[in-house]
Parts: sequence; C-alpha cells; structure tokens
Amino acid sequence: MELKDYITESFNKEYGYRVKIAADCDESTLSKLEACLQKYDLVSATKWARSPIEENPSEFVRRKGVRFVSEVCTSDVVLKYPVNERILEVWIAANMGIEFDRVITYGINDPRKMETEMAADRLANDKDRYVNQDDALLNDENMEHYTMQQEGVEDGPLFGEAHTKKFLEELARIKAEKGADYFRRYPTKAELMGDNHRDYWNTLHNGVNMGKGAEGAKEVDVISQSSRRN
Repeated sequence: MELKDYITESFNKEYGYRVKIAADCDESTLSKLEACLQKYDLVSATKWARSPIEENPSEFVRRKGVRFVSEVCTSDVVLKYPVNERILEVWIAANMGIEFDRVITYGINDPRKMETEMAADRLANDKDRYVNQDDALLNDENMEHYTMQQEGVEDGPLFGEAHTKKFLEELARIKAEKGADYFRRYPTKAELMGDNHRDYWNTLHNGVNMGKGAEGAKEVDVISQSSRRN
C-alpha cells in the first residue's frame, strides 16, 4: 500500500467507544460530552440509555472498587481519532466536572460490552422470577433444544447423537437402579472444601508417623563422641 493510500484510509477510519457515567444525565450532559469529544473529531454520540438506580453498579465496583447508589447512563460515541480508554475517561471527567470514579469507557468491540449486555439480560429475566430444582434444564428430558444445537455436527467419540444416546441410556439405568433422588443429592460446602476430612488431615500431617505408629514411645540410643554408650 502506498503512503498516500495509507493516509487516506487512516483518515476514513472511525473508532467506537462506549461511555458510561454513574450519574443522572440529561440532554445538557450529552451536549457537554459532545463538546469535550470534539478534540478527537466526534462523529456521533447516541442518546443516553439509562439503567435503573441501583446500589453499587457492578461494573464500577469491579473496575474501580467504588460503592455508591446511582443510575448508569450509557452513550456510544464514534471518533475520528483513536484514544487510550483510560485517557478518555480522565478527559471526560475533567471536562464535564464529574468524579473520575464515575466514568468508564471502553472500545465498542471490547468483550466487556457483550458481558455487560448479557448481565443486563439476566437481571431483567430474573426479576420477580422464582424457580426450583424441577425447573432446571438438566431435569428436562425433552431433548429438542439439544437436537437443534447438534444440527450439522458429526458424531465423535465423546459427542454426537450416538454418544448422547449411550449417555442418556446410562443415566436412565442409574436412575432406575438407584432412584430419582440419587441425582438430587449435591455435595455440601464442607465436602467440596474438604472440611469434613480435617481431623484425618491433622492426623496425617501433624501426628507421629502419619498416624500409623507411636514413634515418640521408642527409646533413643545415644552414643557419645568417645564411642561409649550412655
């Protein structure tokens, strides 16, 4: 690529960022944001998308370790010039008179964008939702959803229709042999952490001869430097 073409392409390139502000933002706030982003040749900025007021918005707690009660306003902006995300946060906070801890920016293609959207969907779907173990997908013996996921997938040693059929047959056999409640017994926290084996661990690591013998009861034969036994 010639230098002229490279420069032309660089001028035509655009950079997208997501700006999140933990504050009550209105049209005047958006105008301030647009004004301070003119330094980077602002192309566009979407209207604020608001999240409900919540205690300790998760992104701000994870990223900056701050805790407060606030709504979060989001705007997707497009710039002509690239800028480091942390520098952009400082620039926006300083020019808009907002605390730095209340501003977060990241690239529009950053994986955190998808993670945030999925978290918001989970929060919306879980609102006023009460479930029990019978609602678990693993308890649903209807495999239509699985069949759809496996369309076009060739069978292998540990996946595919043949393996799934064998696996389900084995589950059915265990269920018939041990009863349905066999799959409802989950390990306790003590079992997962090994706390129920704490006494045995102490015996192995803090006892004599790993708890297998009384080494302390053995007599010790002391030989002096003169080779005489005491």
